[in-house]
Formats: sequence, structure tokens, C-alpha cells
Amino acid sequence: MQRLARIFLSPGEQQALLAAVREAEAKTGAEIVPMVVGASDSYPKAELACALTVGLVAGVVLSLLGGTRGMWLFLVYFGLFTLAGFQAAKRLPALKRHFVSPGRAQHETLQAAQAAFYVHGLADTRERNALLVYISVFERLVLLLPDSGLARKLDRSVLDTAAAALSEGIRQGRQAEALTRVIAHLAEDLAKPFPPRQGDTNELKDIILL
Repeated sequence: MQRLARIFLSPGEQQALLAAVREAEAKTGAEIVPMVVGASDSYPKAELACALTVGLVAGVVLSLLGGTRGMWLFLVYFGLFTLAGFQAAKRLPALKRHFVSPGRAQHETLQAAQAAFYVHGLADTRERNALLVYISVFERLVLLLPDSGLARKLDRSVLDTAAAALSEGIRQGRQAEALTRVIAHLAEDLAKPFPPRQGDTNELKDIILL
């Protein structure tokens, strides 16, 4: 599902986002890192559930349409369509998504975002003032994770509002515009508790696409 991340932003939009992050970080000493991933988990159980559902439904329907209730014919249909359903789930994220519960998607996305926060060094900034803007395309979820120093000085409602605005923009197909606008607003909110410092260095990647 890495393809989902690659097509989420065009090359031109990626460059515009990179420029937006650099412009935002010129206004604040905080670090803002947007990260786009295709999916936060592979969801193998969803593929299996899709395969069994397709196989069972197709097997029953085709057996009945064929005018027979023979177990062997049902098993042939079931086997063939189970394989077809499995391959379809692997290749069609929109189909696979129907077999992932909202709770499971939220849980996996939060775990993946928390892991990414540490793997990509966001917990290593000098003032613990990094902010991860995590977008998981398959799950259609947005999470904003602040480091401890930033969380102490910024009201959580600011991040919740930014996440809601970004989610709405993505739903409307305006992901690049929504991202650049949210990052600009976040820079304004972060400028007070973390003003820019002379000689400040960029401690993290400006954008992460996986």
C-alpha cells in the first residue's frame, strides 16, 4: 500500500509542502514534521476476512444458480473465489478497508505514529519541541503528536483543531492545500512559546514520505 503515499501528493505538491515547512520553521523554534504513510499496518486478517466472505457468498450463490446443492461443486466455487477475494483485497485498498473496523484502524494508526515519532528522532530535539503531523492514507486518519516540551506549552485544542481542518481538507481532495495551510497556522501558534532563535539549526527532516 506504499503506492497510496506516493500518489497522495504529486512531486510539485511535495516541493510546495517542503517550502511551506521551511517557511513555517523560520517563524518558530519548534520542529514541524509532516509524515505521509500508505498504511499503518498490513491488516492480514482483513485480507483473510475478505477472502472468506467472497468465497462463501460466491460459492452459495453459484451453487444455487446452478440448480444443485452438491457439496463438491460448492467447495470448488468456494476455493476459487476465496483465492480471488484474497488477491482482490491485496490489490484494492478500497475493498480491504471495508474489513477493517474503525477501532482497529485507530489503534494501529496511533501505534504506528508513536513508533515513527521515536524511530525518526522527533524525541531527540534539544527543547523536546517537535510536532509530528502523521497522515495514514489507507485508514484516512490524521494524528498530531507533540513532544513533551511542546505539549506543556501548547493547548491541546490547537492541535485538535488543526487535525480536524486537515482531515476535512483531505476528505475534500485538497490535501496539499490543507497541509500547507495547517502548517502555516501551526507555526503562528508555536511562535509564542517557541520563538525563532538566532543561529537555530534544523534538527529533523522537513518531510517524510513512506
